[in-house]
Amino acid sequence: MNEQHSIKFRVEEISVDSEYLETIINLGNTNAKTLGFLPFGAFHDLAKENRILGCIASDIGCVGYLLYGINRRHCRVRITHLCVDTNWRNRGIAKLLIDELKIKTKHLNGILLSCRRDYNLDGMWSALGFVARNEKPGKSKKGSILTQWWLDYGHDNLLTNLTYQITDSKLCVAIDANIFFDLVENEKIDEESNESRVLIADWLDSEIELCLTDEINNEINRNPDGKKREKLRTAISHFTLLPCIQEEFDNICQRLRRFFPENMKPSDASDMRQIARVITSQINTPYFITRDKRLLEEIEEEIYQEFNLIIIDPINFIIKLDELRRETEYQPQRLVGTDIEEIRVQSGELDSIVDLFLDYSQGERKTDFSKKIRHFLSNTNQFKCFTVGKKLLAPIALIVYDRTENEELKIPIFRFRNSNITPTILRRCIFQCFSISASENRQFTRITENFLNDETINSLLEDRFFKIEDGWLRANLAISQNAADVSYYLDNLCKESGKGYEQYLPIVDALANLDLLHNPEIMADIERMLYPAKITDADVPTFIIPIQSWWAKDLFDQELASEVLWGAKEEIALKREVVYYCAKRAMQAPGRILWYVSKSGTGKNSSHIVGAIRACSHIDEIVIGKPKDLYKRFRRLGVYSFQDVIKTADNNLDKNIMAVKFSDTELFTNPIKLADIIEIVGRRISVQSSSKITSEEFKMLYNVGKQMPI
Repeated sequence: MNEQHSIKFRVEEISVDSEYLETIINLGNTNAKTLGFLPFGAFHDLAKENRILGCIASDIGCVGYLLYGINRRHCRVRITHLCVDTNWRNRGIAKLLIDELKIKTKHLNGILLSCRRDYNLDGMWSALGFVARNEKPGKSKKGSILTQWWLDYGHDNLLTNLTYQITDSKLCVAIDANIFFDLVENEKIDEESNESRVLIADWLDSEIELCLTDEINNEINRNPDGKKREKLRTAISHFTLLPCIQEEFDNICQRLRRFFPENMKPSDASDMRQIARVITSQINTPYFITRDKRLLEEIEEEIYQEFNLIIIDPINFIIKLDELRRETEYQPQRLVGTDIEEIRVQSGELDSIVDLFLDYSQGERKTDFSKKIRHFLSNTNQFKCFTVGKKLLAPIALIVYDRTENEELKIPIFRFRNSNITPTILRRCIFQCFSISASENRQFTRITENFLNDETINSLLEDRFFKIEDGWLRANLAISQNAADVSYYLDNLCKESGKGYEQYLPIVDALANLDLLHNPEIMADIERMLYPAKITDADVPTFIIPIQSWWAKDLFDQELASEVLWGAKEEIALKREVVYYCAKRAMQAPGRILWYVSKSGTGKNSSHIVGAIRACSHIDEIVIGKPKDLYKRFRRLGVYSFQDVIKTADNNLDKNIMAVKFSDTELFTNPIKLADIIEIVGRRISVQSSSKITSEEFKMLYNVGKQMPI
C-alpha cells in the first residue's frame, strides 16, 4: 500500500501511435457491460482527433482513460467513456481526468454526460462538480433511466446576463434544498415548512430575490420517486439559479472540507457544495438561508469569519432584514487592527500590479492592460495611479484619476480584488472619487472602467451613478444656493450634448417645483444625488449638535484624529455611515447636522480649532430606545462600547436615549467659533444640547464653514 501511495500519476493525450492505446481499448472492452460497446475503429478515430485522455501511473502504465467529443453547435463537451481500472479505483484518477478535460476545453460552456441511474454513481458525479439536470428512458430492456449530468464552466451567457438584470435591484439570498422543498411541496404543512413560507410573503417580493444553486438538482436526484423528481425540477424555474465559477468552486470546496464530518453522508457533501456554490457565485449573495441546526449552530460563525457568508434561518432573516442588509456593507469589526493606506504606483511595480488586477474572467489581454497602466504611469501630470490596501499586504484596489477635463474627474481604472473588507473599501473609494471631484470644482465624476464587477456596479447604482454609453456618470456640485439657482445652474450643464448630462433634467424640473421644495424627503434625496450640493431654501431640518472632540475624531474628524497617538479607529474612519448616541432631543430625519466640536475634557490641548462647528452630515435615521436595544442594533456602526452607551443613559438601563445614524460627512475648511456663530445668526445658540436652526441660518453657517460666498 505504501508503494502505491508513492506512485505518481500524469494525464496525457493519447494519439493513434501511443503505446497506451491498446491498453485503453482492452480496458474499454473489459468494462463494456457498463460503458457500452465501442468498436475498435472508434477508438482509433477518437485518437486521431485527440479526443482520448489517459491517466498514466509511473512504472505501471495506463490505469484509466476518458473519451470525449465536442458539440460545436452547443459549445459543450460530451463524455463518451470515463473508465478506471478496478485495481486503481478510489485513488482520485477520475478527478485527474476531468480536471485535465476542463483545462483543454475551458473555452466551451461545460461538460455533458449520461449515466444509468441504477449504476449508483450519483455520489461520484456530484463530488466531481456535476449536477443532475435531467433524465430520460434508457435503451435497456429492463427499462433503465439515464440521468443527464452537467458541469458548467461558469462563463457568462444569455441566461447569466438575464440573471444579472433580474437581481440588479434586489437583495439576493440563497436557500438550501429543505427550504426549497418547503416552498414547492404544498402537501407538506407543518411548523417548519410554515417558517420557510415567510420568505414568499408579498411584501418581500420587491425586496429580495430567492436563489438556488445548481446543487438543488443533485438533491432532487436523490428522491427515489420519478414523478416527484420531474415535478421538483419544473419548480426550479420559479427561482433564480446562481451562476458560479468552476475553478473557484473546486478551491472553496477544499477550504470548506474541514468544517464537515470526516465521513460525510451524501447530505453533508451536498450542504458543502451548496455553500461553496453560494460563496463562488458571480452574483453577490451574502446570505444562505437554512433550517439545518448543525450549519446554524456549529459552523455559522466560522463560515462568516472566513468567507463573509451569513448562514441564518428564515424567521431571523425576516426579523433582521434591514440590519443584515447594512451589515454586508459595513463590517467594522473585520477592520480592527488593520492599517489601510493609499500609495501611488511606481513604474517598477508595473508587472505585479498587472498580475494582481488583470481581469482574466472577462477575457482581458495582459498586453493591453499592461500598455494602459504604462501609459498612466508615464503621464503623472495628467494621471494619478494609486492602490488602496492594508499595509505590507497585496493591495485591494487599483484606481486611476484622469484630470484632463476641467468639468469632470474621469476614472479609467477602478478595480477591486476580493477580500473580507472589499465592500467597505469599495464604498469609501466611490465616495472619495466624487468628493475629490467636487473639491477640485469639477461638476461630474465619470467612471469609464470596462471591467467592473457586479459588486462595484451595485455600489455605483446605490451612490446614484447613471449608466451611460461610455461608462457611469455622477454629478457632484460644490454649490450652496437656493433651489431656483441650483436648477438654473444644473440646466445649463445639461445643455452640453453628447456627455450624458441630460440624465439630470428631471432634477432640474423637480427643483423648479415649489411644492416639492417643502418636501424634506425629496429635497434631502436630491442633495444626496448632487452631493455635496446644498439647497439652502429647502425645508430640510437642520440641527447644531455638540460633540466632544474625543468622539469627533473617531466618528468623522481626521484632523483631530491625526494628533492622537493611535489616531481614529480605522474601522470607523473608512465608513460612510456611523452612529452617535445622545440624550433624547427634538430631532428628525431626514435632516442635516452641523457638528459643534467641544473640548474632550481630557485636559489635552489641540493644535486644531475646537469649540467650533467643524463639519456637516446627513441625518439618515433617528431611533429612540433602551440602551441595550440600541447598542445591539447599531453596534457595527459605532465607536461606542456598551459601557459608553450606558453612560449616555446615566447608567440607567430603562432610560430611553437616542441613536443618530448619519453619513457622508464634510469637514469645514474654516471652523466657526462660538462667538462667530452668534454673530452670523444674530442670536444666542445653545451648544449644551441640540439647537434647530432655520434654512437661512444654515445657509450662512455652511457657506462660511466651506468658505463660499454667502
